[in-house]
Order: sequence, then C-alpha cells, then structure tokens
Amino acid sequence: MNGGPARLSVRPTGRGWQAIFFGNLSLLLATLIGTTQIYQLAYALLALLLASLALGFFSSRGLSYGRRLPANERPTAGHESSVDLLVYNSSDLRSPRAEIIDRLPEPRRVAVDSVGGNATRQVRTTVGFPRRGIYELGPAEVRTTDPFGFLRFARRFTERTEVVVYPRAFDLGGLPLGGLGVEPEAWGSFARQGDEFSTLREYRHGDERRHIHWKSVARTGDLIVREFSASSPRRYAVVLDLHRAGLRVPEAEIEDAVCAAASVLAHLSDGNLPFRLLCADADRNETRFATGEPPFWDAMRLLATAKADGDAEPAAFLNGTQRDELGEGVVLVTRALGEDLVEIATRLRAAGLVVVVVAVAAHTYRGTRGGRLAAREAAFSGAARRLELAGAAVCIVRREGGVAALAGDRHAAGAR
Repeated sequence: MNGGPARLSVRPTGRGWQAIFFGNLSLLLATLIGTTQIYQLAYALLALLLASLALGFFSSRGLSYGRRLPANERPTAGHESSVDLLVYNSSDLRSPRAEIIDRLPEPRRVAVDSVGGNATRQVRTTVGFPRRGIYELGPAEVRTTDPFGFLRFARRFTERTEVVVYPRAFDLGGLPLGGLGVEPEAWGSFARQGDEFSTLREYRHGDERRHIHWKSVARTGDLIVREFSASSPRRYAVVLDLHRAGLRVPEAEIEDAVCAAASVLAHLSDGNLPFRLLCADADRNETRFATGEPPFWDAMRLLATAKADGDAEPAAFLNGTQRDELGEGVVLVTRALGEDLVEIATRLRAAGLVVVVVAVAAHTYRGTRGGRLAAREAAFSGAARRLELAGAAVCIVRREGGVAALAGDRHAAGAR
C-alpha cells in the first residue's frame, strides 16, 4: 500500500552545520575586516547551501513509502515473520539513496538503494512478535541527503499497518477426535456421524428418539426415523475457558490455554471437520460451524485478542449453552476441574456428544510448592479421573512443557 502524503522536514547534517558555522564566521570577519575575498567565501558557502536545498528537494520530491505483509504471511507469536518495505518514486528523476526508520514494532533502520524514475524498490526484512495480539507498525520516516551531504530531508509517513499476531499452534495428531468415516463402535453407543440427512426409514430398536421424524409419524402412523450419512463429518465446538480467576492469573497459564485451543482448531481444520469456537470471555466471542481456511483464521483472530475476563466458570458456561450450539462433540479447554464439570460431561455424553477435556493444570503455573502442591495435584488428578469415568477423554497441559509437551510445534503461520 502506498504511504500517501508525507510531512517534510529539512535539517542540516554534521557537514551542513560546519558549512553554516564557517559561512557565518566568514561573513562576520568580512564585516569586521572588510576583505572582499572573505565576503566571496561567505557568499559561496551560502550559495552552496541553497543549491543543496534545491537539489535535495527535487531529487527526492517523488518519494513515498508503504509496507505490507507478503501473501499468505500469518505472523505467529514467538516466530519471525517477513514484512515488505516499499519505497515509491513518482518522479522522472532517480532518487538518492535513502534510509528508512520504521517501527516494526521496535524502531528499525533499513538502508535503501536509489530508486529509478517512476519505479518502486522493495526491501524484505524480518520482524519478531513475542506475544499474540494486534500490533501496529509505523509511523515511519524516509531520509535522504543532498548530493553534497549538507542537508537531510526527512519525510514522515504517519500511516500505520495493523498486524494480527496469532497464537502458536501445535500438532496434536493423537488428539482423540474422529470425523469422516469413523465407525460408531470407536466411540461407543454415544457416537454420531454428523447432521447430514440421508434418508427416512422405519424405527429400529436402539434408535435415538430425537431422530424420529414426527411429520412422517403423523402422516403414516408408523415410527419413522431420520438416517444420517455415515460419511458426514462430526461437528465440534471448541470451548475456551477464559474465566477471570483472581486478580493475578499467570500469563503463561492463559497463553497455554489459548495455544491449546488454537492447536485443537488446527487439528479439526486439517481433518476437514466442521468446527466453531466459543470463548467464555466477557464478550462471549464465538464463530459459526464451518470448515476451511477463512473460518479457521477468523477463529484464530479471536484467539489472538482473547482475554481472561469472563464471569462464568466452564461448567456454568456450558450449562447456559444450547444443545444445538455444541454440534456432536465438545472440546473444552479449561483451567479448572470440579464436580460440576463432571456432571456437565456426564449429561453431554448421555445426550450423545463426544467430550474431550484439555485441562491446563493451573496449580503448576502458580508457584505452589511442598505440601500444598501435592494436595492440589491430588485433587486435580482425582477430578481428571472422574471426568474419564464420566466418559470424557482428558488431556493434561502442565507448566513444565506446556502444550508443546503434547506434540511438536507446527508453527501455525507456516504450516498451513
């Protein structure tokens, strides 16, 4: 994108200040002594400065500036990304060499060769973003000097570029999630192969009552059920626990929860399984069930700015969510386990949903030691075991290795 109009400022360089000093000194001496040669020296220095001003201005007057991310670049926290810096020259004259000073997001100096008339020069540089979030690049300055090196021309471009930095995603190939072509026996009697309607048939012993097609029953008097395609993908709702638990929640705890949710979304997207994201934050951010790249990055954008500011604990959030909003499977990324969550898992399983819990062991992030750590670990392990007995698959994320301990880093930006 073109940086548009700029604000121009002109300042002397070190050499320029010397020329101004000796010019003024020569003029002063000429006034005191009255020597013609000294007057000529003062006028020559003044003329040289005026010539520098004219040449420097006209040689760089066509310069403008912009920046952009390369196509398909998806900046990810903790990884370097590329940014293209573009210097445009709308003049017919070749511009002088330039120096770009831009915030990327830290101040960066980049030297640029001269740009031909009506041409563009591109410089690719790497930048790093330590955390997920929304960053602004800019403002920037493009600096040039006149041919004599007396004056510096700085054009300031105030336009900023917004960059979304996504959370890291890890390859969770062993995550217990099924989809296309999964046999019901793989998940027991609770499995369901999606909502893609196939045909109507007579009721058979063991069919779920919620599949009864009541309009056909009213018309024929016989029990008729809807049959679904066995190749229809199962839909999953990824629920992220963003409950505000205390005043000082360790940043690493929240980041690992967000990374876990990003990893689950990447796993579902790679498997072409319909998914949606439900954030238990203050704004209750969410996406719709969908597949493909655009919905995946829409969900990742929500994760990029997710904050632990919600007022509902995971069990309460799920309890207040309608059954049809959860699809056929729930992946809950939570930082708290308890009996109320076991009850919710039991209820969801009884309703025919697959339940997977990615539990972030919060006590391993909060500096607990000794007996208190052992007690909390025992309580956490007991709650995880009860979830498993309730029919949920449980994966545990601990501080030592975080989400990376479950699998390898997939670098979401480069892996897709």
